[in-house]
Amino acid sequence: MLLKSTKNLFLLFIFVITLICENDNSVLGYPTSSRHKELIKKDQGRHKGMKERSRWGKSSPNPTSRRLMDYEEDDVPIGEREGPLKSTIEGSVKLPMYAAAEYHMGQYFVDIEIGTPPKKLRMIADTGSDLTWVKCKSEEPSNFTNQRVFDASKSKTFKTIGCRTNYCEEDLKMLRSIDLCPVDQAPCFYNYSYGDEGLVTYGKFAKDSITLPTTTGKSVTLQNMLIGCSQSVTGKADINEADGILGLGMHPYSFAIHGVSKFGGTFSYCLVDHLSPSNVTNYLVFGDLKEKCPTQEFMRYTALHVSIDSAFYWIYIKGLSFGSDMLDISPVVWDTSKDDGGTILDSGTSATYWLEPAYTAIMDFLISVLEKDYPKLPDWKGDGVSDFEYCFKADAKEFRKFKVPRLDIHFKDGARFKPHIKSYIIDDAPGVKCIGFLQAHGGVNIIGNILQQNYLWEFDVHHETMGFVASTCE
Repeated sequence: MLLKSTKNLFLLFIFVITLICENDNSVLGYPTSSRHKELIKKDQGRHKGMKERSRWGKSSPNPTSRRLMDYEEDDVPIGEREGPLKSTIEGSVKLPMYAAAEYHMGQYFVDIEIGTPPKKLRMIADTGSDLTWVKCKSEEPSNFTNQRVFDASKSKTFKTIGCRTNYCEEDLKMLRSIDLCPVDQAPCFYNYSYGDEGLVTYGKFAKDSITLPTTTGKSVTLQNMLIGCSQSVTGKADINEADGILGLGMHPYSFAIHGVSKFGGTFSYCLVDHLSPSNVTNYLVFGDLKEKCPTQEFMRYTALHVSIDSAFYWIYIKGLSFGSDMLDISPVVWDTSKDDGGTILDSGTSATYWLEPAYTAIMDFLISVLEKDYPKLPDWKGDGVSDFEYCFKADAKEFRKFKVPRLDIHFKDGARFKPHIKSYIIDDAPGVKCIGFLQAHGGVNIIGNILQQNYLWEFDVHHETMGFVASTCE
């Protein structure tokens, strides 16, 4: 009887182990569950949409664009730069910013307060979006269940924008206002899409107050700010844990442009490690340069391509190198005047996407260096599109980072951005690392937020420049 019972337990043990192994090869030392696979899936629709949106206005810069700057690599000292726009407040606006990894999202959150009395909302900070919108409850029905929403009826300062106004019929066309006006008193509606397979949100335009913290300890309230009151959010991108999106793109009515016009011409952010818990924060800052970072004097600057027809922050790349080896990549890849060319910096996309010539050159070089000591996992089936192409077994103790060549992104005006190795050789599962780049199928190169992490980024819209410096973001 005892023998039979022992045998049954043994068979049960074998069955359980087999079941686990069938569903998770990590038992055998080869994890197949990619930490970033879901994030990549959410990125895909957004990337396809940006491919189309990037073609709007990319060929011609803003008529007010003054020049492609000619900075030397050692940079122009801060003291010699033209002064920033004057702020209308004392101190700077300083919003805590944190990674959304614990919510199974690949973006970064900031908390702002909307309405009167102020309602605290958790927003995705997105330089690729020109519309600031929130999940909203108003007269129209909404599709939000078990999610926090902004109740417009409880805000004394909430006012809808009419569909017969010039504001709706002309100014808000670029923010996807739609021709729906059954009666003169009806609100101005929008249908805002982030891509053909990405997130789509529908709602009405309104104005309300936004309250922000400052470095002086006092809050500042912006009156009559344009917001989207969204009644529905659909698409593959899951943003259930976010209350909306803070539009930091280049549009006259975006939160970013309104913020820099009020608080001194610049905004900046420092992205903590993308896998950090939410209690590890840095800041999204609008205002004075000196209050942002003690290492500000070492910041490098490069030009931004600013277009009135595009929400994106375009940068002028000349080429890529690993150490002294310049990669052989056609200049067309970096040409903003081409349909399939140019590069944007985007905080709302997780991964970094390179157009095929750049992607192939990068991967060929890195794989040739890594494959001797870190061969590709035999069962890994990433194709470089829906998942990372090259992943290998390497825990933190045995991985020799010094063997990985350092990537340099060369800008046309001489500045160079050197991403941290952990930002492109990324932890994808326990004991597994991957080359963290994906191939863009046409459109545009996108520098995503993982490659930007542990750098301070400053966007000077007034001078059409971007500054960057390595930082712990503490």
